[in-house]
Amino acid sequence: MLVFRNIFLSIVLFFIGFKADAQLNIDSLSHIDYQLLHQANLNDVWGYVDEFGNEYAIVGTSKGTSIVDITDGANPQEVFWLAGTESIWRDPCVYGDYAYVTTEAEDGLLIIDLSPLPQSTNLPTSLYTGPSSNPWQSAHTCFTSPNGFGYIFGANRGNGGVIMLDLHTNPMSPVEVGTYDPYYVHDGYERNDTLYVGHIYDGFFSVLDVSDKSNPLLLGTKTTPNSFTHNIWPSANGEVVYTTDEISGAYVTAYDITDGQNITELDRVQSSTNSFVIPHNVHVRGEYLITSYYSDGVIVHDATYPYNLVQVGNYDTYIGQTPGFDGCWGVYPFFPSGKAVAADITKGLYILGMHYQKGCYLEGVVTDAVSGQTLSNVSVQLSSAVMLEKTNQLGFYATGTALSGIYTVSFTKAGYYPMTLSTSLINGALTTINVPLIPITPYTLEVNVLEYGTNNPISDAQIRLSHPLIDHNGITNGLGIEDFTLFYQENYRLTVGKWGYQTYCVDTIVTAFSNVLTVYLVPGYYDDFEFDFGWSVSGNAITGMWERGVPNPTTNAVQAIDADWDCGKMAFVTGNDVGLSPDHDDVDNGFTQLLSPQMDLSTYATPHINFARSFFCYYGLGNFDDTMSIYLLNGTTSILLQQSIGPAGNLMEFDYFSFPVTGLIPLTNTMQLQIVISDLNPNVSITEGGFDHFTVTNQPTANVNIVSKDEWTIYPNPTYGSLFLKGDKSIGEWTIFGTNGQELFQGETQDSSLEVPVESLQSGMYFLRFQNEVRPWVKQ
Repeated sequence: MLVFRNIFLSIVLFFIGFKADAQLNIDSLSHIDYQLLHQANLNDVWGYVDEFGNEYAIVGTSKGTSIVDITDGANPQEVFWLAGTESIWRDPCVYGDYAYVTTEAEDGLLIIDLSPLPQSTNLPTSLYTGPSSNPWQSAHTCFTSPNGFGYIFGANRGNGGVIMLDLHTNPMSPVEVGTYDPYYVHDGYERNDTLYVGHIYDGFFSVLDVSDKSNPLLLGTKTTPNSFTHNIWPSANGEVVYTTDEISGAYVTAYDITDGQNITELDRVQSSTNSFVIPHNVHVRGEYLITSYYSDGVIVHDATYPYNLVQVGNYDTYIGQTPGFDGCWGVYPFFPSGKAVAADITKGLYILGMHYQKGCYLEGVVTDAVSGQTLSNVSVQLSSAVMLEKTNQLGFYATGTALSGIYTVSFTKAGYYPMTLSTSLINGALTTINVPLIPITPYTLEVNVLEYGTNNPISDAQIRLSHPLIDHNGITNGLGIEDFTLFYQENYRLTVGKWGYQTYCVDTIVTAFSNVLTVYLVPGYYDDFEFDFGWSVSGNAITGMWERGVPNPTTNAVQAIDADWDCGKMAFVTGNDVGLSPDHDDVDNGFTQLLSPQMDLSTYATPHINFARSFFCYYGLGNFDDTMSIYLLNGTTSILLQQSIGPAGNLMEFDYFSFPVTGLIPLTNTMQLQIVISDLNPNVSITEGGFDHFTVTNQPTANVNIVSKDEWTIYPNPTYGSLFLKGDKSIGEWTIFGTNGQELFQGETQDSSLEVPVESLQSGMYFLRFQNEVRPWVKQ
């Protein structure tokens, strides 16, 4: 069987091409396709060296454990295979001549005696499931230290913390000697009786003194940037640790841990700027970090200066780039030969030749050219550098790149003239450039907010003037006035709003000669949640409460945009934590309620409640009991306007709805809208909702479901001059009306396109009714 497998493997290697979409200082020596070899995906990978210096990869797969001789990097040979219960988690580690493999299948801890290698591939095995009085069957990861102790993380016992094992007494039959179990532990590392562990679901890491295994002592903790701490690894001197957050767009982060009570962040990096790729496992070899990234492969950072992590190597094992769990699971970079092995989930095992090269380092201090004071939060962009850096509170910056050469470096900060310099950088050399930035002379602008139709001043109106480099926010005084100090004489997005009025937003040029901008707000109830107008949130759900913000996407559930046709990018969504997992921060074990401020609808002739809403509910086993319900309240009673009941497993998208409420409920001056989403036990579901673009109008149409269709479209939206209607079936009568229901323009078209001049209309929101559909649009 072994001979056949080696022949088969040679055929696999012959026909597999090697990918080098991203390749710097790392060579692909060979590749094994485990789909062809065992019809299996890969999990994590570790390494072993026998007494003759032969090197082996211990490969965790979805269907078992594989051992591959990689001594000849160009001709790897699988020498051992042991099938196991199928699982997407299988994690190996090695102590002496013994391999230990955990899995979340209930197979216990697999122990493999490697000492017969290379003479024999008949390797003895055993299974360990803990003491008989306190057993466990599965675990997420393991780690072994040279002093003969093993650490099991994420076992199905207690909270899934740390189980400590004596391995050196009898490596094939460990003895439990201690635990640390106040929190779930996902992964960890131990050196010289100091244990470093990541609490992924609690979002922080801990440093422990485990010299007394029966009584671990907590030395310090620190929350990581994305609060999803996957793994942790210390520097050679133990003064710095490096962590990963296993979440989309997260970082590899460096921390100074010399004071356990004051652990401080030194630097954080991504595999590429603004990347949504997920970092998985970081390892430290000398002054280098070697990290496996889903879909970005193996990334090497020079950590000579832990406050300035510079990417100096990469090899991409996965074609394309996704924000999900595709690509490289693990990498082992500790072979004496300098080789590394990388386990790609679907592509297989890569044997890599590593070339560790020092980076080029650039640092300095940025100051105000007039006052001499240091400047924080200055953006520093080195051409070709992966990361955009910013100065700290002391004005200090540090950046770098992989290759020697002449580079430009740009410095920008709101309120200062940008500066771009040219510099020569050399591998292994530190270059210092201190930069004085010249401040821009500011000017003032008065924004005057009046009520449309009466010209009465509006106090407490919220104002935002947005420039690409800076946002200016303010609130009008009793005279309806707010003064701003501005720097740039350029285009701004001006947004003004207050509850009881329609929010106004427009792009406008502002210069030092503008002096005063006057904005007229139209009375009416409108909220696109660009401002906080006082909607309240309550409920008893343990996660997924309503939040106002820019929607963060999740895989196959939450979309990454708010509703169309409103100002800004904000909406109310349930559970808006960053993370692609649809089961992370969705509504769980209860309900969450969103309640509007009060409204006076008693003066409306034919009030319509209009809004955009989205809902996602994907059921497992059990009855359908999860809903999104929208009610209208008048202070004493309520009516149900709409209820969505699962399952609804399609990707969330905002649909528009309009409900006439005349005659349904007595209209008072204390009306409120209530949106309730529930996910009730015992039927567990992934439940998410969104709510946006709320208005109250006197529309003449009833029960209009405003949905986006491909048959016809209107553009541009917003528009200054003309509104265009175009589509394959643009034939029929059309009407433009305001938010008060008044018809403004109407006509009929027999063509595939139509132009309607709207220069005469005041700025604000309007509606176009065509082919029994109503779509909102904005006049600027």
